[in-house]
Amino acid sequence: MDIIFRNKKLFGFIFWFWLILILLVSTLPGGPEIKAEFNDKSIRLDYLLHFIAYFSLAIFYLFWKANKYFNITPRLLYSFIIGGFILAAGSEAIQSLIPSRTFNLYDFYANAAGIILGVIAPKILFYKKK
Repeated sequence: MDIIFRNKKLFGFIFWFWLILILLVSTLPGGPEIKAEFNDKSIRLDYLLHFIAYFSLAIFYLFWKANKYFNITPRLLYSFIIGGFILAAGSEAIQSLIPSRTFNLYDFYANAAGIILGVIAPKILFYKKK
């Protein structure tokens, strides 16, 4: 885990790169709708992609901003969560202006779940006592 905390600038770069990538992909016409067929039932897998994108964004942010105990100031944490929700809702809202794209509430839910679990998971998995 020490490698994470020695490379804060790298995770800052990865965070901003990933954020820009999310924004770019969100504004492209004709986004992916990936489906899997199971016993004559269709399941949309693009919700998983939404979850992974925002989960990763949260992980990169925490690796960038948290200390070696995965503690982060409440101000930074709440700012990220609120900003992440605004990004998630805004990227979906913008899609309603793009040809062949629409606002999808379930995409927003997947984005929000990714943010929340991305913030919680490292704290649980890598928690160290001071």
